[in-house]
Amino acid sequence: MEMQLNVRKLKKLRESKAWSQSHLADVAGISLRTVQRIEKSGVASPESVMSICSAYDIQTNDLIEKEDPPIDMVPTFLSVVRYQIDHTNIKATLVAFFVAFIIAFIFTVEYI
Repeated sequence: MEMQLNVRKLKKLRESKAWSQSHLADVAGISLRTVQRIEKSGVASPESVMSICSAYDIQTNDLIEKEDPPIDMVPTFLSVVRYQIDHTNIKATLVAFFVAFIIAFIFTVEYI
Protein backbone atom coordinates (compact mmCIF):
# COMPACT_ATOMS: atom_id res chain seq x y z
CA MET A 1 0.00 0.00 0.00
CA GLU A 2 1.52 3.28 -1.12
CA MET A 3 1.40 6.35 1.11
CA GLN A 4 1.00 9.97 0.01
CA LEU A 5 3.59 12.25 1.63
CA ASN A 6 3.81 16.01 2.01
CA VAL A 7 6.55 16.73 -0.54
CA ARG A 8 7.16 20.31 0.59
CA LYS A 9 7.65 19.21 4.18
CA LEU A 10 9.94 16.37 3.10
CA LYS A 11 12.17 18.70 1.06
CA LYS A 12 12.12 21.32 3.80
CA LEU A 13 13.31 18.76 6.36
CA ARG A 14 16.15 17.64 4.11
CA GLU A 15 17.21 21.19 3.31
CA SER A 16 17.02 22.27 6.97
CA LYS A 17 19.66 19.66 7.76
CA ALA A 18 21.65 20.68 4.66
CA TRP A 19 21.49 17.09 3.42
CA SER A 20 21.71 16.08 -0.20
CA GLN A 21 19.34 13.47 -1.56
CA SER A 22 22.28 11.09 -1.65
CA HIS A 23 23.06 11.67 2.03
CA LEU A 24 19.41 11.12 2.99
CA ALA A 25 19.42 7.88 1.02
CA ASP A 26 22.54 6.70 2.88
CA VAL A 27 21.20 7.65 6.32
CA ALA A 28 17.76 6.16 5.64
CA GLY A 29 19.16 3.01 4.05
CA ILE A 30 17.24 3.40 0.80
CA SER A 31 18.39 4.05 -2.75
CA LEU A 32 19.04 7.50 -4.15
CA ARG A 33 16.52 6.77 -6.92
CA THR A 34 13.87 6.04 -4.27
CA VAL A 35 14.51 9.38 -2.55
CA GLN A 36 14.31 11.19 -5.90
CA ARG A 37 11.05 9.42 -6.81
CA ILE A 38 9.50 10.15 -3.41
CA GLU A 39 10.45 13.84 -3.53
CA LYS A 40 9.05 14.12 -7.05
CA SER A 41 5.79 12.18 -6.68
CA GLY A 42 5.17 12.21 -2.93
CA VAL A 43 4.30 8.52 -3.07
CA ALA A 44 6.26 6.00 -1.00
CA SER A 45 5.97 2.53 0.44
CA PRO A 46 5.40 2.24 4.20
CA GLU A 47 8.91 0.81 4.56
CA SER A 48 10.49 3.79 2.82
CA VAL A 49 8.42 6.20 4.90
CA MET A 50 9.53 4.50 8.12
CA SER A 51 13.16 4.62 6.98
CA ILE A 52 12.99 8.33 6.16
CA CYS A 53 11.18 9.13 9.40
CA SER A 54 13.80 7.18 11.32
CA ALA A 55 16.55 9.20 9.63
CA TYR A 56 14.85 12.45 10.67
CA ASP A 57 13.76 11.08 14.07
CA ILE A 58 10.12 12.01 13.46
CA GLN A 59 6.79 10.16 13.44
CA THR A 60 5.30 8.89 10.18
CA ASN A 61 2.22 11.07 10.74
CA ASP A 62 4.49 14.12 10.43
CA LEU A 63 5.14 13.35 6.75
CA ILE A 64 1.81 11.91 5.64
CA GLU A 65 -0.24 14.27 3.49
CA LYS A 66 -3.30 15.32 5.40
CA GLU A 67 -6.58 15.21 3.51
CA ASP A 68 -8.53 18.43 3.32
CA PRO A 69 -11.49 18.50 5.67
CA PRO A 70 -14.83 18.01 3.95
CA ILE A 71 -16.37 21.20 2.71
CA ASP A 72 -19.60 22.14 4.41
CA MET A 73 -22.12 22.31 1.61
CA VAL A 74 -24.81 24.03 3.68
CA PRO A 75 -24.89 27.70 2.71
CA THR A 76 -24.32 30.14 5.51
CA PHE A 77 -26.53 33.16 6.01
CA LEU A 78 -23.73 35.46 4.89
CA SER A 79 -23.17 33.55 1.64
CA VAL A 80 -26.90 33.65 0.86
CA VAL A 81 -27.02 37.41 1.49
CA ARG A 82 -23.94 37.98 -0.70
CA TYR A 83 -25.51 35.91 -3.48
CA GLN A 84 -28.73 37.90 -3.30
CA ILE A 85 -26.86 41.23 -3.29
CA ASP A 86 -24.74 40.21 -6.29
CA HIS A 87 -27.76 39.11 -8.28
CA THR A 88 -29.77 42.15 -7.20
CA ASN A 89 -27.01 44.38 -8.55
CA ILE A 90 -27.08 42.52 -11.85
CA LYS A 91 -30.86 42.84 -12.08
CA ALA A 92 -30.75 46.56 -11.24
CA THR A 93 -28.04 47.10 -13.83
CA LEU A 94 -30.03 45.29 -16.52
CA VAL A 95 -33.20 47.26 -15.70
CA ALA A 96 -31.30 50.56 -15.78
CA PHE A 97 -29.70 49.63 -19.10
CA PHE A 98 -33.07 48.65 -20.57
CA VAL A 99 -34.70 51.93 -19.43
CA ALA A 100 -31.79 53.95 -20.85
CA PHE A 101 -32.07 52.04 -24.13
CA ILE A 102 -35.81 52.74 -24.39
CA ILE A 103 -35.30 56.45 -23.66
CA ALA A 104 -32.52 56.67 -26.26
CA PHE A 105 -34.71 54.84 -28.78
CA ILE A 106 -37.66 57.20 -28.18
CA PHE A 107 -35.50 60.30 -28.67
CA THR A 108 -33.90 58.82 -31.77
CA VAL A 109 -37.26 57.97 -33.37
CA GLU A 110 -38.66 61.47 -32.75
CA TYR A 111 -35.78 63.16 -34.60
CA ILE A 112 -35.85 60.93 -37.67
